[in-house]
Amino acid sequence: MHWKRAEVVSEMMRRQVFRGRTLGQARQAAEQVFGSGAVLLTTREVRRPGLAGMLGTTEIEVVAAAAEPEAPAPPSVPPPPPSRASTQLFAHEAYAADRRADAPSSVATLRNELRSELRALKTGGLQADRGSPDILAELAALRVAIEDATPALRLGDEAAAMLRRLGIEGTAAAGVARWLKGPDDGRALPERMRDALSEVVKVSAWPLATEGRAVIALTGPTGVGKTTTIAKLAAHATIDRRSVTLITCDGFRVGAVEQLQRYAALLDAEFASATTPDELARCLDEATTDLVFVDTAGRRPQPDAAESLLSAKNFGDRAFARHVLLCLPAALRAQDAAAVVKTFSALDPTALAVTKLDETTAPSGLLHGSTASGLPVSVLCAGQEVPEHIAQATIAAILDQLVPRAGSRGSAP
Repeated sequence: MHWKRAEVVSEMMRRQVFRGRTLGQARQAAEQVFGSGAVLLTTREVRRPGLAGMLGTTEIEVVAAAAEPEAPAPPSVPPPPPSRASTQLFAHEAYAADRRADAPSSVATLRNELRSELRALKTGGLQADRGSPDILAELAALRVAIEDATPALRLGDEAAAMLRRLGIEGTAAAGVARWLKGPDDGRALPERMRDALSEVVKVSAWPLATEGRAVIALTGPTGVGKTTTIAKLAAHATIDRRSVTLITCDGFRVGAVEQLQRYAALLDAEFASATTPDELARCLDEATTDLVFVDTAGRRPQPDAAESLLSAKNFGDRAFARHVLLCLPAALRAQDAAAVVKTFSALDPTALAVTKLDETTAPSGLLHGSTASGLPVSVLCAGQEVPEHIAQATIAAILDQLVPRAGSRGSAP
């Protein structure tokens, strides 16, 4: 479907209003009248009252039109190609918001269209595959886009500036803003910000606290610190007198096998490597240690890759508790977090390990990763030293990283 600037073609079109339960249904109704060339001029959500004013539902209302025959327009300079953030699904005028006096209304148009597409994806895609990780990741990315399209959080200047300074954006910023909008109790903004963040932050148990045998696997992008994090966890397990096996599935990064093998020798741990799901299954079945740590490749998991065995549906009924930690850097932005979550969703991560806390003064990835994935943070890493620079994630520790009190950040792991 072609989207054209409404102000250019408004005089040569016949307009009609169509409604549907989703944007797709409303668009289909318009195409039945105007054909496949129907142009949607506006979209909005409307409320349809139910019986006696109760049990009402919402519908998507669109104004559509078809262009009448028109002489060819004189040649003009073509507009520049849309930016990476733009897409042919949405009205072009929304992306020219910064160049027009009515910018706020144009951003509102884009936001409404994003919400319509989000509802269509929910009702259509999730009905087809309600548990699909890819669809859930797409929803997270759309939520980020909706929040990024909102020009202001409607907070006071000082609070909005603090959120920007902390690097918190998108859906995570909207969640914090909702808590900040409460009554002002006279406390300083940093304390109110800590309280708001405490309502949004999610944490889970330290993976080494699992009783009995456990598989602890780390997944995530290249360079985020998966291998070093495994070494830190394995070292703590050894200190606690628990036997350890280290397994690597990373046959792509140069030196990856040798690096983990060296850690195993230093810790007096068992070592194995696996390049296929069957090999990894055999390694797990033959392991006799209390804990098995699995290092994975920093790329999108493939169905025939060894680490595919770690997904919830493939892991099976093994005699291990299953922990799959998604490793994310502390400085990760909201949109990048959504992309990483989508890339590694096939392994069904159970919690997050946030690394490189020592490399940023705005560790907003602590919120962005959790918001994009819906997962709690379990592990915090702040440095390369093994085993010192690692700790269990707690709400207090995360708050001290985001909004430190005097001397608090210096005590990070």
